Amino acid sequence: MSSTLQTLHGIPVTGGVAIGSWIVYDPFPPAIPHTTIDADALASEKERLQQAIQASIAEVTALRDHVLAKVGPEEAEIFDAHLLMFEDDSLLESTHQRIEQEHQNAVWAVWDAADEIAQMFAGMENEYFRARAADVYDIRARIVNHLLGRPTAQLRSLKEPVIVVARDLLPSDTAGLDPALVLGLVTEQGGATSHTAILARQMGIPAVVGVNGLFEQIAAATAEHAASSQLLLDGSSGEIVLHPDIETVARYQQTLERYRQQQQQLQSLRTLSATTLDGKTIEVAANIGRPRDAQPALEAGAGGVGLFRTEFLFLDRATPPSEEEQVEAYTTVLNTFAAKTVIVRTLDIGGDKSVPYLDLPHEDNPFLGVRGIRLCLEPEHQHLFRTQIRALLLAAQTQVTSLWIMFPMICDLRELRQARAFVAETEAQLLQEGKLAAPVLSLLRLGIMIETPASVWVLDQLAQEADFFSIGTNDLAQYTLASDRMNACLNELQRPFHPAVMRTIAHIVRIAHQYQRWVGMCGEMAGNPRASAFLLGLGIDELSMEAGSLNAVKQAIRGTTIPQALEIVERVLAADSSAAIEDILS
Repeated sequence: MSSTLQTLHGIPVTGGVAIGSWIVYDPFPPAIPHTTIDADALASEKERLQQAIQASIAEVTALRDHVLAKVGPEEAEIFDAHLLMFEDDSLLESTHQRIEQEHQNAVWAVWDAADEIAQMFAGMENEYFRARAADVYDIRARIVNHLLGRPTAQLRSLKEPVIVVARDLLPSDTAGLDPALVLGLVTEQGGATSHTAILARQMGIPAVVGVNGLFEQIAAATAEHAASSQLLLDGSSGEIVLHPDIETVARYQQTLERYRQQQQQLQSLRTLSATTLDGKTIEVAANIGRPRDAQPALEAGAGGVGLFRTEFLFLDRATPPSEEEQVEAYTTVLNTFAAKTVIVRTLDIGGDKSVPYLDLPHEDNPFLGVRGIRLCLEPEHQHLFRTQIRALLLAAQTQVTSLWIMFPMICDLRELRQARAFVAETEAQLLQEGKLAAPVLSLLRLGIMIETPASVWVLDQLAQEADFFSIGTNDLAQYTLASDRMNACLNELQRPFHPAVMRTIAHIVRIAHQYQRWVGMCGEMAGNPRASAFLLGLGIDELSMEAGSLNAVKQAIRGTTIPQALEIVERVLAADSSAAIEDILS
């Protein structure tokens, strides 16, 4: 490779090559200039503010219309809320006052004025008004970015295919994103199991995360090659090339063509089962986030849904979804996978997933804080959990034997019992209201996600009352290794196959089967073909993954025998390092 090329390296996430122009997604403005202005400049500064506000209104209106047409009214709701707030004169009047009386520049003035209004909302008792604080901050960022001449790239209003460059992406950043317009994803932060990585696998687009110094290099490349700058990323090797030359582009286009041919060959497995050479079949299911993901997953060859991440129904909106909305969402997925198993994980908010209308207090370490079932069982949030359980039980009437309900972040029998009692109490309410024609709970399965070391070591107790288990390897590895999966500096610990994690998985499967409990896996390891033989040898009942990984896993299983898988298990459990295990599984 030419020495003049700027090459960066990160963590490979999704195979394939992306070549094209890029946009930088960085919604947070730089440092706010705290400068005063002369008296004769007050009028022009207020006019500049008004132009920025009008530009922001036009931007939000376009976003609302785009999301409404492309996705639907639910996702467009948040932009309607923002437009309503622009009609309120409070922000404008407060900003004008700061410009006129304190001679603050427009950026400084609107920043402080919006902060004062947001703090007022945040202090209100009514939950709806508390949620408006987040809307004020969003509006402020738009106005300030326009004043600074740096309108933020909008992921929901892309006009042509581009590579998205970001520090990181949260689930709420990507609601309404059109995968057809994203050539690839590159982030400075995050690891192999970060939400950006999961999103990329779900979308099936090339991605590299954890690229140190990405933003600094991107800024330099933009300044040097502003007119014709391109970016090239290889999602298999983790390599990023800034402004590649013609020869490099041609070489990587050949790599891309080979990758596409491999993917086309895998499509032939879509209608086949994951059956070993000696006749053992394992269930292969899909992870989904929204009802619209169900049909593509079925068409990709999924035998069911091993993880329905319901929190995506709650993100990027001004209010929580109603009971009716949720019934429709769950019914859609159950009907799509009629007579097949659909495992719905109840609301898993907390950690790095938050919703503005909950106004959750700041936590120094949210991954060890109030998240998952802990949040749902708190008195102030039980109404959310109640609505979701009501909707699930009502939806179950159409496909009652297909629905399995899974609770996240269970650590002990006390929490499981509380969750089960909550579901039973909710069913009783529905029967009393006449909304349920007959009891359904006895026909459903209630299980838990195994993602904490605590749940691993009381599995024998949990098996007394849990109908099934599903291993969430992303958080299980994070908690087992005391290693933040979003921290790119800890990538050595976050290698896919750490001995402690592999031994923990083997223990879970052994204990679950000892107590005749079904056990599946829905974490990222399930979709890694290199892990398939090991998991097969353990005797796991199901593997659930992003739809794009289904056929690669099928191919790995269909090329394996049970004796081969058992031998791999023995060697892996005896290995003393991640590198040694990777060699065995390669």
